[in-house]
Amino acid sequence: MSRTLIVSNRLPTKVLSTDDSLTFQPSEGGLATGLGSIYRDGNNLWIGWPGLFVQDEPEEEYIRTELRADNMAPVFLTESEIRDFYEGFSNSTLWPTFHYFSELAVYEQAHWDAYVAVNQKFCDAVLAEAGPEDTIWVHDYQLLLLPEMLRKARPEASIGFFLHIPFPSQELIRVLPWREQLLRGMLGADLIGFHTFGYMRHFLSAVSHLLGFPAQNGQIETPTRSVRVDAFPMGIDYKRYAEAAASETTAAHMAEYREALRDTRVILSIDRLDYTKGIAQRLRAFDLLLQRYPEWRGQVSLIMLVVPSRDQVAQYASLKEE
Repeated sequence: MSRTLIVSNRLPTKVLSTDDSLTFQPSEGGLATGLGSIYRDGNNLWIGWPGLFVQDEPEEEYIRTELRADNMAPVFLTESEIRDFYEGFSNSTLWPTFHYFSELAVYEQAHWDAYVAVNQKFCDAVLAEAGPEDTIWVHDYQLLLLPEMLRKARPEASIGFFLHIPFPSQELIRVLPWREQLLRGMLGADLIGFHTFGYMRHFLSAVSHLLGFPAQNGQIETPTRSVRVDAFPMGIDYKRYAEAAASETTAAHMAEYREALRDTRVILSIDRLDYTKGIAQRLRAFDLLLQRYPEWRGQVSLIMLVVPSRDQVAQYASLKEE
């Protein structure tokens, strides 16, 4: 029976080490939420990092067995790999570049070397699991090289790739020293998906200008294969949010806030701590509002919920301090 193998940097379950014991908890990421229904359908498998550094082989085997029971296969990464592959190339090079913050991008050969090595580690893990009839679905910017690696090992494999962040204009992509390797890595897939047609057009333009491959009407012609590119806007888990909004806990919180802020208008801001979210700018804008329009003082409140994120990346640590 054919399966879908979902491959992402993180598993939908994170493993925590506390007081000499291990606990397994659902991950908070949007990718885990968005793909949950597909992952739970049939005998599909999710491959990714479980979120901790294992101490020894018995612990690794225990985690592997527990996750396997829930149709997950872990890829274990070391602290140095997370530092250079994840915090380094993924989030200090690709993330700022793809979000139009290229002035914050860091270019380190050691980071790139780790990125290649970890993508190869994921490739080995997928090849150990994938059968000839399985569909391999690779996700996001941490694994841009993986489709091509899989294609070289399994030329006939059915491979999809989806990018969950923006794909910028080719003027930004071309400043990356490893631009051709990254584009060719993505082109190992049969189908490449983006959230919007704008991102899709940027990718087609980059492939055409930087690799010289014909790209028209969502079809790219490489020297050996045709690759389909399209936009697939990802929705949210409406049922989950609707049930949460209708819960007694939510009603109690709403009543508490309405009582505390009875006579004021409320601006609610919820974000992960990230320079792409404009959090500092939002605070300055609210301060400017009260300066320019003093009649709003005491009449409007700003509530900001900010979730800590990527504290080990310099730009995020600086934003948190600010």
